[in-house]
Amino acid sequence: MNKQEIQQVVESYIKNENARYALLISGVWGCGKTFLYENYLADAISALEVGKNNRKTNIYISLYGMNSIEALSKQLLSNYLIYAKANGNDIVRKGVKAVSGILGAASRAFSFSAGAVSMDLEKLNELSTTIEVKDLVICFDDLERCSISISEVFGYINNLIEHCNCKVIILADEDNIGKTYANINVEQKYQTILTGGRKVIRDKPEDKTKRTDLATDELTMKELKQLNETLYSENYIYRDIKEKVIGKTCKYTPGIEESLKDLIMGNAKSKGYLEEGKYRQFLTEHMDKIVNAFHEAGNNNLRVAAMWIDLFEEIYKVTCKNFNESEYYEEIVADFLRYSIWIVVADRDNKTLISNLSYYGDQKYVHFENHKYTYTAEYFFVNKYMRNAYLDEAELVKAARDIEKRCKHEKGYKKQTIKSQGETCARLYEWKLMEDDEIRNYIKQMLKELEENKYAYEDYSNILILLIMFQKYHLYKGDIAAIQSKMLSFIDTDENVQEERRIPLSFSDSEVEEKFKFFYDPIAEKRRIRNAFLEKKEIEEENAYENAQKFLEKCTEREEYYLGHKSFMEYIDQEKLMKLIKKSTAREIYAIVEAFKAVYYMGNLNDFYVSDIEMLTRLKNSLTEYNKNNVEKITNHLAVEALIVKIENVLEGLR
Repeated sequence: MNKQEIQQVVESYIKNENARYALLISGVWGCGKTFLYENYLADAISALEVGKNNRKTNIYISLYGMNSIEALSKQLLSNYLIYAKANGNDIVRKGVKAVSGILGAASRAFSFSAGAVSMDLEKLNELSTTIEVKDLVICFDDLERCSISISEVFGYINNLIEHCNCKVIILADEDNIGKTYANINVEQKYQTILTGGRKVIRDKPEDKTKRTDLATDELTMKELKQLNETLYSENYIYRDIKEKVIGKTCKYTPGIEESLKDLIMGNAKSKGYLEEGKYRQFLTEHMDKIVNAFHEAGNNNLRVAAMWIDLFEEIYKVTCKNFNESEYYEEIVADFLRYSIWIVVADRDNKTLISNLSYYGDQKYVHFENHKYTYTAEYFFVNKYMRNAYLDEAELVKAARDIEKRCKHEKGYKKQTIKSQGETCARLYEWKLMEDDEIRNYIKQMLKELEENKYAYEDYSNILILLIMFQKYHLYKGDIAAIQSKMLSFIDTDENVQEERRIPLSFSDSEVEEKFKFFYDPIAEKRRIRNAFLEKKEIEEENAYENAQKFLEKCTEREEYYLGHKSFMEYIDQEKLMKLIKKSTAREIYAIVEAFKAVYYMGNLNDFYVSDIEMLTRLKNSLTEYNKNNVEKITNHLAVEALIVKIENVLEGLR
């Protein structure tokens, strides 16, 4: 549910005088539950109470670290008195009646002081019954971090609801309620688990330890922790008694874009995380890139976003200082922005970034584990900055210079990007926030747009994964094979080279992953073949085989394209190339050698061009056969020999 939906539920709950239960707003750590309450729900609750004679007092209490009912009672009373004073109420000077069962424990040996107001609560029992502490709206936050027994907390909350006419809103990560107890006296609990001679062994790298590889008396550290949580967590107690106290549960799943805008730019209640200035303006102007990077990293956590904002500010300032006038400033900051978000999310969520995907020169690429389709450049200065909070300006400048060099290459050869005209697929990215019927209607619209060929190839994989997920949850009953056939037919007749730029997919379900591969891999292969055909055709139309210098120019222009597609020879017409070589002078043949050097220049060729082995071998054999009869033109013969040697060196690097 989004914030508007939850606000409607809360307002309905407060209005309903017969609702004798607590309302739970559940969401993962850092999703913005507290922010939601402070900036939207608290005001909405207060607005409902305006003008009422018996206006409900709205009180917020964090249960983080709370270890006794007495401490909780004191906090409740303290917050109530602060609220009353802040609202100019004379009751603070007159005293508060200790209500049996709630404030009784707090009325002994506890004093309260707030500015000019100070009192000993032990004396309050002697005061007149000016006010009763009841009819409150109480928000208990961080229930999953509370150290009090869950049964005691719920007994306390139930008493507030049934005997004091209070409305109670609970903010928590429901899946972790009660687990704090497992970490109290954890050493003793570990000793109990390890009785009988059990041993603890170190986890294997990347958590690839299989239970079948371990002796029955061995536990990894991860298994020990999980077993402790299973045995000593009170989450099962919470599940058993939940229905007695909690009448409704709202699952808060905010969209990352909406949350980031609130965080960075603020709203009517909050001025935002950052003061007005160039950095805030930069983040606002680059909101789409930030949102996309968080989508790629699979994270919508506001606290992680705040951590990244703090981290990236210095990177932004140093980049702006050195490259603000650069023609490629936007490309530089976009690269740094994207990778820095990835590394912060990986560090915070304990996700694995595979950093040996491929690299050329000093540039390395990374991708998230279990997601091989999307990768980005790795920047070591960001890694170091994450570890020790020191930003190496020299390394940042060097990385930026490399980006400039790459952009200059790409500028000479840049394909026109084909964009989708269909709009519904993008709306379905946040389908978990929608109602079932709304999703089904959007699916129909999306498939109608696909039938009308309104989607570019970059969206094909997104459409497929959405449909596979919808089938899994019984929201779509159509034939995905028919969708695949339609996509293949569009590729067959497409006259544009189209690339894939899709939102990354992280598969936690192996069945979904296999199904996706089954449908998508034939589409990707068809697109690759079609692109190669169109590229060959385009090279011919540009007269790349007219002379050696033209061939060198076109190969250099497409250097990054070949690299990204991990093939050079697939886009070359060998027959036309051989004709060009045969009619070229020695000087011109050396230009062709330079073309091969420009393409196959990196140290780790086998990470990129292994698919070229067969075609390079065939070209080398053709050149060798030709050179046997090319002995009369000595310099020409030597030039062809130099080309053969270059191809042999490439082949050696590929094996």
